[in-house]
Order: sequence, then C-alpha cells, then structure tokens
Amino acid sequence: MEIPTLVLSDPPHGIVDVSTAAELLGLDLAGTRLKVKFPAPEVLSSSEADEAVQFAKELGATGLNVAVVDGAKLANVPWPSPVSSLAFDADGLTASLPDEDVHISFGQRILGVYCKPPAGFAMESSVSAPDAVARGDGPAIAEAIQWMSNLDLYFMDAGRQRRISIVPKLADFSSLGELRRTTPAETMRAIIGECERCFRKFELDARLVDVRPRARFVMGEAGFNPDLRKRYSFGTLLLCHILDSISEELRDVPQYELGSRMAHALSETGSG
Repeated sequence: MEIPTLVLSDPPHGIVDVSTAAELLGLDLAGTRLKVKFPAPEVLSSSEADEAVQFAKELGATGLNVAVVDGAKLANVPWPSPVSSLAFDADGLTASLPDEDVHISFGQRILGVYCKPPAGFAMESSVSAPDAVARGDGPAIAEAIQWMSNLDLYFMDAGRQRRISIVPKLADFSSLGELRRTTPAETMRAIIGECERCFRKFELDARLVDVRPRARFVMGEAGFNPDLRKRYSFGTLLLCHILDSISEELRDVPQYELGSRMAHALSETGSG
C-alpha cells in the first residue's frame, strides 16, 4: 500500500474564511472554529501527492496555514530516548543515555519540541518508563511518557537524524549546577532558556505546551462517540487507520508523540 501524503495544519492561522474552510473540511462551523483555534498541528487530509497539494492550496486560500508532508516523514522520525542527566559546558550540551553520552555543539542546528500538560492534569501510563528505557523500546517509551512533560531535541549527528528527550520525571538534574531550580518545571524552563541563549541555531516549537493530551481511539470503548472529533482529529478511528497505513508502529501512537513528529516534519518543510 502506498504511503499517503498528508496535509497538516500549521498554526497560528490568519484570518480564516470559516464557511469555506468548513465546506472543504466537511465540518460544521463550530467544528471548523475549533480547528482554527487549536494551537498545535493536526492532520487535515490524507491522499495521493497531487490531490494533497491541490487541497492544501484550497485550504490556504481560506486563511488556514497548512503544509504538505510525505507520510513517510512521520515514520522516519526516531523514537524518544530519555536522558538520565545532562550538562552544559563551554562549547555544547552533553546528554547521558543508557548506552552512550551524546555531545551537541552550540553551532549545530537544533529543533526543540516542548510538550507539557496543563496545570492540574494528572494521568499515568500503565507502562513502566524505567523498564521501557532499559529495554530501549521506543514505542513503549512513548507510551510510558505520554502524559508527562518532555522536551525533545532533534539534531543531526554524523549524518543521521538524532533525537534525545528530556523528561523531568526520568532525569537527574544535579549536574546542571546553578541551572537547577526548585521544581522540575522551573528547571525545564531554565534548560530551554540556556538552549536559546547558547545554541546559535535553536528553534523551539512550544505549540503543545498546556495542550491537554487526548485519549486514543479504542474500539468498543463504552460511550465512545466516533463523530465527537470528526475527520482526522486525534482520537478518531479515521486517523488511527491513516497512521496504520503509514506504519504499524504509529497506529496507537500517543498524541504528544505524534505532535512531536509533526513538528519535526513541519520544520523540515520550512513551514514549522
């Protein structure tokens, strides 16, 4: 089966002709307004490349900011690799992973994707994060940290795409010295600030900050309304099928994981 081409929303949007956008998206006006207001990227369509390009042009004409992305780009993104500790030195950032230390020089291009649940949000995964990290099981790690704050750093290393993940609940910040703050959230903000100060080519995508991560589609779940979030919104059977057509590993991917992958794909198109 051919991997589909996706049209992704790339907020923030301009002044949108909601009526025309609703007609194109097959949504009512209320649903379209929610799409326009949603701060993070979403999948809007899935098709062959030529059709996707045309659909993107039509949506763009309504004021929606969109981008066309080959679905394979979502599958090719590395899985999260939580660091155990990290430290800034004179020329870069060193992160400790279970099987290696990674050094990122301040001259490298870095994309940071910051995901953080809103205040008061509390859910826990049934998957043990330490066990998943110890096994190096990427999909299990994504499952284990799906409700946690995390900062993904994407960069090139010896010609290959790398991704390390700073997850406060899994990291020891003692090596950060004066950057370490009273709470993990404050320490995370200090880390981001230091990245912005030190890396000459640092881009931060914070569009998933304070976005409540949605539950995934579960077949047969009592009370689940498949029309509650129409089209390709996260938590719909339609999106589940599209992700499965891209990669079986993505079929049940959590929202923050999908959001991070879309942010990376958008940055590669020059749109994010």
